[in-house]
Amino acid sequence: MNLYIYGINHKTSQTQERGVFQMQRKEIPKALKTIKEYEGVEAVLILNTCNRIEFYMLLSGNHTPEEIVRKYYFEEKQIIFEGREHLFISLSNEQATNHLFRVISGLESLVLGEYQIQGQVKEAYSIACEVKTLEKIMHKLFHAAFRCGKAIRNNTILGEGRQSVSGVASKIIIDKINPDDKIAIIGVNENTKILASELKAHNFQNLIFVNRTLYKAEILAEEYGGIAAPLDNIASVLAECKAAFSSTGSPDYIVTNQMLQKLISEGKCPDLIIDMAIPRDFETNNLPGEIEVYDLGKLNGYLERQNFERIKDIPKAEKIIEDEVRLFQTWAENSDNEVIQPIAEKIELVRQSLMNEYENQLNDLTRQQVEKITRRLVHRIQPIIINAVLKAK
Repeated sequence: MNLYIYGINHKTSQTQERGVFQMQRKEIPKALKTIKEYEGVEAVLILNTCNRIEFYMLLSGNHTPEEIVRKYYFEEKQIIFEGREHLFISLSNEQATNHLFRVISGLESLVLGEYQIQGQVKEAYSIACEVKTLEKIMHKLFHAAFRCGKAIRNNTILGEGRQSVSGVASKIIIDKINPDDKIAIIGVNENTKILASELKAHNFQNLIFVNRTLYKAEILAEEYGGIAAPLDNIASVLAECKAAFSSTGSPDYIVTNQMLQKLISEGKCPDLIIDMAIPRDFETNNLPGEIEVYDLGKLNGYLERQNFERIKDIPKAEKIIEDEVRLFQTWAENSDNEVIQPIAEKIELVRQSLMNEYENQLNDLTRQQVEKITRRLVHRIQPIIINAVLKAK
């Protein structure tokens, strides 16, 4: 199996560095089809969020994931990689599987246990299914990932509550802004809906929803309370508001520094700006210190404090991931064996169950040794099963 992940995320790069490589949602189907046509690409899926853009690929021959992704960005977007290679991770096979399972479980998110990521992975999978850029192994991989994410959310405190970046943004607004003050919410997507829902629950009623397509903003205004405004009126909206939250897919600034400086000179600039967009929606150079500006990068310190309690359950989550990765690897190793493949996962589940029964009786070293022994035992039994089945036929 030549499974690869090649990508950039919030741990390897700054917000501005990721912005160069970010895609709008409408670009992804075409990108998938384009990459699938490249020589050596058997399957491809793109996970594109505000914190990461990762290419999941099955490759044949001697083709490398870096070669494929470089080719796409250079030919389709005229983006050159030289000097940026260090921003990317490259993982293969078991490491790639482990990474995906950690991502969907919220262990690789800015907000530990973030629940939004599971929906984002499902959407990425759905898009790839629609344009038919997957095959058997990738389908199995992502269904295994969905199962792993569900298990961690059901069996650890990482799944408690609705943790998300926009949920953290709502906490900042609730802590710093009076419920009677006006708040601009720019963009229509999952982030803005979560923020609006949280603010509504805390009795914030003066919300102004801003969007390029007005009727979409009107739908949010009706659902969460408030009014709607077109993006063309953004300057007059900001002049009324104490805080602004923005999360759009715009490739350019929607609020320029010139616009902000004019609002400041008139004494009408929001006191708090939270910009969750990649690339940034607000051009915030040289603003006075009394105006607080948060982007995804600045949230790191705030999020570390929020994550403290959840950290305690990470070992439990990692054990679930370890078992699920092994389960998928067992299936993948036997995916072409028509005798073993139907029962490979069941055998591995029995092995894991037995290991778990004796978990408390083994120290780390002994557990590793027993793990190796039981895996070898399973491998040695497989030829016996195959021969027995063939003889029976």
